[in-house]
Amino acid sequence: MIPRIGAEAELARIVGGPHPAEARERLTAALLAGAAPEAAHAGHGRRTHHALRRLAKALPPARDLLADPYLLALMSTCTAAADPPLYLAALSHYVLCMGSVLSLAGDPAELRAQLDALESGYAKGVFLVTETGDAGSHLALRTTARFDAARREFVLTTPDAGAAKFSGVGAPGEPQTAVVCARLQTAQQDCGVFSFLVNLCDEQGLLPGVRISAPVDLGALPLDYALVQFDGVRLPYRNWLRDTARIDEHGTFHDVLPGPDARLHRTLGVGQALWATLPSALAAMARQCAVLTLRHSTHRRSHGLLAPGSPVLVYRTQQHAVLGALAESFALTCVGNAALDAWQRAPGAARSAGRAFSPWTAVDPVLAVYKAHAASTTARLAAECQHRCGLAGYLDLNRLAAYQGFAHAFDSAGGDNRLILLDTGRSLAGRPDPAETGTPPPSRIPPRSLTWWPTAARAHEARLASGLRRSLRRGEERGLGGLELWNPLLSTAYELGEAHASRLAAEQLVRTVGDVRDPELAAALRPLAALYGVAEARRLSGGLLATQVLGPGTVRALPHAMDELCDLLLPRLRLLEAVMGSPGTGRPVPLGAADYARALADSLAWHTGGLP
Repeated sequence: MIPRIGAEAELARIVGGPHPAEARERLTAALLAGAAPEAAHAGHGRRTHHALRRLAKALPPARDLLADPYLLALMSTCTAAADPPLYLAALSHYVLCMGSVLSLAGDPAELRAQLDALESGYAKGVFLVTETGDAGSHLALRTTARFDAARREFVLTTPDAGAAKFSGVGAPGEPQTAVVCARLQTAQQDCGVFSFLVNLCDEQGLLPGVRISAPVDLGALPLDYALVQFDGVRLPYRNWLRDTARIDEHGTFHDVLPGPDARLHRTLGVGQALWATLPSALAAMARQCAVLTLRHSTHRRSHGLLAPGSPVLVYRTQQHAVLGALAESFALTCVGNAALDAWQRAPGAARSAGRAFSPWTAVDPVLAVYKAHAASTTARLAAECQHRCGLAGYLDLNRLAAYQGFAHAFDSAGGDNRLILLDTGRSLAGRPDPAETGTPPPSRIPPRSLTWWPTAARAHEARLASGLRRSLRRGEERGLGGLELWNPLLSTAYELGEAHASRLAAEQLVRTVGDVRDPELAAALRPLAALYGVAEARRLSGGLLATQVLGPGTVRALPHAMDELCDLLLPRLRLLEAVMGSPGTGRPVPLGAADYARALADSLAWHTGGLP
């Protein structure tokens, strides 16, 4: 017999992962530690660099951290919930910069000094891939690394203003080391996009040939962003993160990979670790948004004529939004766990489905979809929570704005969500029509049933895919191809990619709830999962009506189903709130306090005028 572990402990394991509480406590202590005196009044970049140094002391060596998906996710969730800008810096430092070195360097031991500086936090690591002058797919990077055969060095060059790199590089004066994605050129050929390890600056300032612009403001996610250009920066051969490639003594390039496309996918494959752990971090932000909004709605009083003096949570519209956000944040938690499990089963394995619009689904079609879904859902959820909290939701110190800004930025960062879902829809349309073309839920199954939404989501995806295949066949029969064929169908392909992501989330949620052993927890999670499904159906009702998966009568009945599910959830909120809003997310914010106005006032410094 499997022993029961209690409702709170089982939910904490679903939400927080398998690592012991001590690991979370170490990370929380590092995040709560005060800034060093020299950084207390510095700019965003310098404060973030010093926070990274504190974080490094609480973490194992980078190789061990990156080899443990669940510890990397724990670092991600703790840091993201406490300080989203710091989390972005940690992603760049650990996952993208050091991850590239450890996975792609020909011999990491040759780069030991730079790795030691990064691992200790002495040097801040950044990842330079995005160029400002063209589309954001990374398919046509123009920064070049020309091989000098006589000296066996590379010359890194920014050919024009449009090839300038953009990143949170911080201000010169702090040691920074970048992994730079550049197009390798030999005398004979363009060899594709590789990564190179480049020291940008030390305590004295910029290193020769490196140019960094004045700060470029990005208020939604404050770091010290800037443009970076290279003017003939010379790099030793060992700084080429060459993976399986080499250049022989005659200057001839060799690579076991079949061509530039495969090399680009391999270079960007470091993003798999980001996509595997980012959904967990976004889920942590979503949980914080939902729980803080729930607490605020419980204590915030209404003074309208319908229910003067009552908490705003008595209103059905507030219940639908706030409990719906709680349900959506739990669904995102299940998506985050699924992403970690997928990465743990095959870390670093490319599961390429090809690509047409961007390289990301070719790197990993499953993790890319999880990333796109988690980012867009969290951004939408956080914005709704801000609205439901009124003025309080927009104040920076209550942190909802930071969560929304981070998630919204990752619409484009880490792989453009729209391009990912477009390629996903294109790939699904390329599969043969299945025998099952999408059976909607039987009328005997009510929307509040746990299995209703996954059934509807599968039928919706199948019917969208079948319709897109028919449109493609008709276009091909007319002799159309390329842009002429696809341009009128891009919106449909995107809708199909979105439906696919929604179906994956629904199935992961139901699978998680179905595995719950504790009866008290199951009684809370079943209506929570059903509420997620009904809310998703309501959000996507236009498309569901268009594919005839749902009829008008069913759509009209969805608000009543949400009412019933909210009534089931209200008595069970204590358990969900206690665990999903658990400590370990940095300093408390006023928004979650029982007396919000007093907590807000106490969090501020005050200036008092003299007596008249």
